[in-house]
Amino acid sequence: MRALLRILSLCLCVMVFLSGCGWEQDSFVYQGIIFEGFDPAKHQPSDEFLKHVTPTKVSLSRGQIKALKKCVDLLNEQNLRYLLEYPDRFVIVEAPFSFADKPQMIVYLDQEKVNLTFSIGDDWENKLLNANLGLMDHSGQFYFKGTPELPNLLRIIIHEIGHLVEYDRLKFNWQGKFIPHPLNKEFVSISWDRNRYWQDKEGFSEKLHNIQSINGLIHFLQWFKWESSFFSLSSSMGMNEDFAEAFVYYILKEYYDYELSFVYKGRVVLDNLQASNPYRRKKWAFIANLMEKESMEE
Repeated sequence: MRALLRILSLCLCVMVFLSGCGWEQDSFVYQGIIFEGFDPAKHQPSDEFLKHVTPTKVSLSRGQIKALKKCVDLLNEQNLRYLLEYPDRFVIVEAPFSFADKPQMIVYLDQEKVNLTFSIGDDWENKLLNANLGLMDHSGQFYFKGTPELPNLLRIIIHEIGHLVEYDRLKFNWQGKFIPHPLNKEFVSISWDRNRYWQDKEGFSEKLHNIQSINGLIHFLQWFKWESSFFSLSSSMGMNEDFAEAFVYYILKEYYDYELSFVYKGRVVLDNLQASNPYRRKKWAFIANLMEKESMEE
């Protein structure tokens, strides 16, 4: 009889545990920051993004809530909570990418990215292989390592907030086409050539796509570390992305002392890929000045 009771008790515990795994919420508030699952009856992204959004209701899992709370805590620990107040709210959505809906001042986060298991280094490797499929055969031989290791979700959140900062404070146009403005001219002129229809001065994408071997990749990353004005593989996609990624790596370096290294066959071949150089120093100085003005207004 006692054995039967123990079995029944064990079954009950398992049932309770499994029911807890399926626990979900439509929304929650943490440290005053609003997070919501997408609801087509409530959320209406701007037309530019609406076509990319799956119009189905999204519920937040226990793991997703934990991941979002962790990122809030990571920013709070560095007294950066005020950055989270830029968006009106964060909405978790089924879409191929996260985005900042600037007119609405809402950040939409791709639900697949809301986790703590995918690191910034993992994101670098993923973007590199997507940009240059020829390196796929060598993918098991190298990776990117962050010190300290930080979740890519934190980078995404800072990146999208960076887009709201550039729109609100620097008057970047939100519809893609770049329109010069006195508030953003100093930053934009570092990497972009007005006389060539605002193309990037480095031919970054061409260099990235022309990598054909591991030696070519190492040569590219050496150039990237010491000579490029950009901070990531996606910075050269446009002025908006340039600012958002510079904003990310300013925050990561200034507040987390973050460094990203390239590891090949178990050995660090290149450390600190976002090392300071004359071009990056100009961008960091620009953002530092912007952040100082921001803190004085708080």
